[in-house]
This record gives sequence, structure tokens and C-alpha cells, in this order.
Amino acid sequence: MEASLLETLLIALVVGAASGAVGSFILLKRMALVGDALSHVALPGIALALIYHFDPFWGVLSFLLAAAILVWYLEQHTRLPSDALVGLLFTASLAIGILSLPGEEILDSLFGEFPSLDPLTFASVIAAGIVLTALAFFLTRKFLFSIVSNELARVQGGGSRVQQLVLLLIFSGVVALGIKLVGTLLMGALTIIPASIAKNISTSARSYILLSTLLGALIAAAGAFASHAFHLLPGPTIILLGVGVFVCSLIFWRE
Repeated sequence: MEASLLETLLIALVVGAASGAVGSFILLKRMALVGDALSHVALPGIALALIYHFDPFWGVLSFLLAAAILVWYLEQHTRLPSDALVGLLFTASLAIGILSLPGEEILDSLFGEFPSLDPLTFASVIAAGIVLTALAFFLTRKFLFSIVSNELARVQGGGSRVQQLVLLLIFSGVVALGIKLVGTLLMGALTIIPASIAKNISTSARSYILLSTLLGALIAAAGAFASHAFHLLPGPTIILLGVGVFVCSLIFWRE
């Protein structure tokens, strides 16, 4: 059963804002590929939930958190480049998920849908999105210091490795919230596109993070509205709208 337009727009606003907030740091730390791969790890979690008949959200969240810790650990304890590790994780997760999911569930899982949520779940998604966005802002100084210097990150409490793990865990939570709206194949893009647009038009670090958050909310909501109005898949609609805005932002690109 589809959600109402108001429910869809509220979820899109909150998930989009959280995606933009965390995506601003993912882009600065050059972790876009890692973030995109993590979103695909949700597929086996969805398959497991369907097989054992429990809420797919918990399957998605558990797999994403485990994958975030695994990627972080392997980056610190192997000589393989991070893109090789991410590539292996991405392809394995995608293959396992597609083989495990029933045929009728694959399209919705890859590209999103408009699920109707019970009041408690709906309220929980909204609250979790707000908390994750607030957490990203609260940790802004620590994340920025970890990008500039590991020594500065230690002074602020925790080295860059710790900050990277925290960022990956926040990212995993955001992706888990947005999977049903955008889909596993495109959720990673929703965290990168607003940040990329903001980077083109912002004049300072503060305006960059704020713009990324605002753009994420607006793009997700506008895309969800268009998708609902024209009966299109939400994931591709939201992402293509974001890409269009990104192309327009190139006009204002700053050296």
C-alpha cells in the first residue's frame, strides 16, 4: 500500500536533509565510492528479512553497520587499496541480494517505492532522520579537523580513524532510513549529489554544509512529489532531478 503524499514528502525532506548533511563530509573525505558501496550492502539484509519475515529495516541496518565496521577495519589492516576492498564488497553484496530476493521485490529494492508506514514506524523514521542530521552538525568540527590533520583530530577527541568510523556509522543509519524511498542502487548518489552542488556554489565551509543539507531536503522532496504526481519510480526521479540541478550549478562554480 502506498503512503500518502504528505507522508512521502515528510520522509523525503528528513532523509534528504540527513543525506546532504552526512554527504558533505563523505565528499570532503573522498569517500564517495565507499559510501556508494555501503548502500548496496542493504540488499542481503532485505533478502534475509523477507526470508525470515521480520521488518526489512532491521535487516538493512544490521548489514550496513556491520559493513561499515568491516570496511573501516580492512582499510586499517590490509595493504589493498580501499577502492579494491569496496569493489569486492559491492559486487558480492549485489550478487547475493539479487539471487536471494524474490523477483517481484528486486525492482522496489533497487529503485525505491512509496511504502505506507504505521504511525509508530513513520514517527521513528522522522525522529531518527532528525537525530542523524543533528549528530552530523554536532560533530562538524571533529570531522573537519580529521580531514585537515590527524593531530588536530586527536586534540578534539579521537584520531582521524575514529572519526572515519563514526562517519561511516552515521552514513549507514542515513542509508537505512532512505533505502525504501530511493532504493539501494541510488541511495549512495543521494548523499553525494547535494554535497557536489553545494561545493560548486558555497563560499565557506559553513555555507557548504548548510547548503548541502538544504539541497538534499529540497531535491528529495521535489523528486518525490514529481514521482508521486507522474507515477514514476521515486529513486531515479529524485536522482535525475539532482543531477539536473548539479549541471545548473556548474554555471556558478567557483575556483
